[in-house]
Amino acid sequence: MKEFNEPRERRIAWAMLILCPFSMFVMFMFVTMEMAPGLDAGHPMIYLQLTCILWAVVMTIVPILRLVRYVSMPLWFTSILYADMYMYVVSLCLGFYMNLYWWANFTHVISTMVVTAIVLMALCYVTTRLAPHLSLGSKGGIIALMVLVGAAFGAIWEFSEGMTDLLSGYDFMIYGAIDNIGNLAADIVGVIIMVPIAWFLLSKFTPAEIASRFRVGRKNIDAGRPLNERAKDTI
Repeated sequence: MKEFNEPRERRIAWAMLILCPFSMFVMFMFVTMEMAPGLDAGHPMIYLQLTCILWAVVMTIVPILRLVRYVSMPLWFTSILYADMYMYVVSLCLGFYMNLYWWANFTHVISTMVVTAIVLMALCYVTTRLAPHLSLGSKGGIIALMVLVGAAFGAIWEFSEGMTDLLSGYDFMIYGAIDNIGNLAADIVGVIIMVPIAWFLLSKFTPAEIASRFRVGRKNIDAGRPLNERAKDTI
């Protein structure tokens, strides 16, 4: 494991702040100039444009929070998070979702892994805040809760997509019952893939150590220690 490196953290944050929103701007212009294959595949231009804008905002906020030292994320999680965001935006603009019948399910697997990883770190954080006589159970208990919450999120997401189409009057998010079933099955696969990863992490590190790699706020997430006592950055 590597010690937390503040200069490296800031260099990464500055690079992300400059490059990532700019790349979303490039994709936005790609769509606006009607050069995106996703338009020919059947996606409305406004949908693709709003997608680029949304993720540009996210990719601006996250590094700013890191620069003001309000958020710190382990490198492994940052990598899969940004890979998932780029995979979604780029493949949407390129029309993969319409032209490759299996692509939506594949991206759902990756997205669910990201969500389930967040659930795991949240559960590890909860274990550090419980009273001494309370517990989430053994390693298996934490993983079981992770599976339940991760799978539930997939169902909630599919419901929210359906409501988006219902309220907007457009078929932006749902492409039929088979699409829903396939996405839900892919969500389950993503959760299952996270099980051995979570088992490995919990076998090698305590919940507090895992939680400490993901900091939200001015204090460490694991024990409320001041910023200058932050735990190690990566696992």
